Amino acid sequence: MAKKQFIDVAFDFIIWGINSNIEDYRLCIFLNQHLKWNFKRVHDIEFYSPQIKAVKHFNAYKYKNDADLYTVELIQNKNSGNILIPELKNIDFIFLLNGEEEYFDKETFTDALSKIAGVQSVLPIDVNSLKSKHNLLIRHFNEEPKKKN
Repeated sequence: MAKKQFIDVAFDFIIWGINSNIEDYRLCIFLNQHLKWNFKRVHDIEFYSPQIKAVKHFNAYKYKNDADLYTVELIQNKNSGNILIPELKNIDFIFLLNGEEEYFDKETFTDALSKIAGVQSVLPIDVNSLKSKHNLLIRHFNEEPKKKN
């Protein structure tokens, strides 16, 4: 009989929900301009859904601040009628902060984001209250390691 192995995962990141009627790439451009970041497109979050018998895709963007030791990601929550986090069906994007929180100015971020045309609201979300929070980790298991020169 096969042994079951469990992976213990820590959800040591903070998330916000963003409601916006603009496209994901345009939101990244606005964030880059207003906050002097440099979001880049990364591997999509994709996984097979037995309910629709197809692979779901969600666009993702990432900016790593090496000086202040934090990483931020903007992830599509809705794409082609599919929802990444079903409990957040009214949220268009998920903004994820990972790393040194004390170097990330949450108030400046929230104020700057709420001033962007097309952003209706920015809501902090308790990641531990989400049943499908594991969907946020799927891409990290699928990322290819960087090749050594």
